[in-house]
Order: sequence, then structure tokens, then C-alpha cells
Amino acid sequence: MSPGRTKLSVVDRILVASVGLVGPVLVRLLGATWRATEIHVERVERVHESGRPVVFAFWHGVLLPLEYICRGRSIQVLSSWHRDGEMSARLMTAFGYGVVRGSSTRGSARGLLRMLARAVEGLDLAITPDGPKGPARSIKRGIFYLAEKSGGALVPVGVAAARARRLSSWDSFMVPLPFSRVAVVYGEPLEWDEFAPFEEKAALLEAALGRVNAEAEEAVARQGA
Repeated sequence: MSPGRTKLSVVDRILVASVGLVGPVLVRLLGATWRATEIHVERVERVHESGRPVVFAFWHGVLLPLEYICRGRSIQVLSSWHRDGEMSARLMTAFGYGVVRGSSTRGSARGLLRMLARAVEGLDLAITPDGPKGPARSIKRGIFYLAEKSGGALVPVGVAAARARRLSSWDSFMVPLPFSRVAVVYGEPLEWDEFAPFEEKAALLEAALGRVNAEAEEAVARQGA
């Protein structure tokens, strides 16, 4: 067993295998019905034109619509070893993401170093600063380490759906309903003093995520009007 890996029960292994087979099909069928819009894509393009990788930051609860909408872009994601992480990794791999194993609780240092190596290769990264088990919207330090050491641009991402179900999970996981309008908003790359206290950096990112999520909510409301 790999260091930091959680041993899964027989039931969990069957569940993970089932999700790996059926999950991508179901998400493709659901996602194909969404009326999705990506806003401020030019901000990401400017980062790429400068030769820097992008470090996308978004809350864990909006992971599902992003998995489908941003598929096939070779974005590298950090996925934990526990059962939910294993299921997410199967979906991510099916949609063309690169999966790096590790988390804020198990194998964190190894995971961050592997993500850093992918960024050095010029690949974009995606990380949920409140994952993998929360608390919801509580930012952890790893995202700033990745952005600072890789030289990447930290881009906050907001997501909203006109009609969605929120699961009773720690992150209020969002599942946009069929034919719902979905908006993805990319914020301006963030800048901060590398030597600033963590609390100051976290407040900066939290405020930025609040802005892009509010803009996404406004976008789906406008589309409905």
C-alpha cells in the first residue's frame, strides 16, 4: 500500500469501482443538458500567454460542474486517498484530468510536491482550498505554497447554477439539475506579499472567491431574465 493510503473495505472498493464505470456516463449525460457559460476566460488566456501556469482555486462544493465543463484540458488535480477521493479520482481521470494523490490530512507533503512538479512542467493546477473534508470554506495553506513555489497565477473560480440540488454533505455539494443554466467565472489573478501572514493571504482569497461566486449568481439570474 502506498504511504498515506487509506485501506478501503470490500464494500467501499465495490462502490469505487461502480462509480468508476457508471459515474462518467451519468455525468456526461447530465452535463450535456446544462446551458453552461464561462466568463472572463481571457484572464486565464493572458496567464498562459505570459508563460505561467494557472493555479485554479474554488470551493469543494462546486467540484461536479467544473469536472464536466473544464474537461479535457489536462488540468492537474489533488485527490485524497479516502473513499470519496478515490471516487473523484476515477471521474477526473475519465474526463482527462491528471490526478495527483495526497491531501491536507494524508500524504500532504508528497501530494504538494508532486503538484509542484506538474506546474514546473507547465501544466495548470486545480485545488480546493477547503478540501478534502473541510471545514467548508476554511482555507488551508497548501494552495499558497503551490502558487508561490511554482510561479503560477492563483485564479479564483466561482460557479453558480440556476437550478441545483445541494447534498447534505459537509460541503453542501452542488448538483446542477438537468437543463439548468450554469455559469463559471474566472477572477483576476491574485497578488500578495509572499511574507505576509497566512491569515492575510486567506482573507484575500476568501474575498476573491466571494466576488466570483456572486458574479456567477448574477450571470445565471441575467440569463434567466
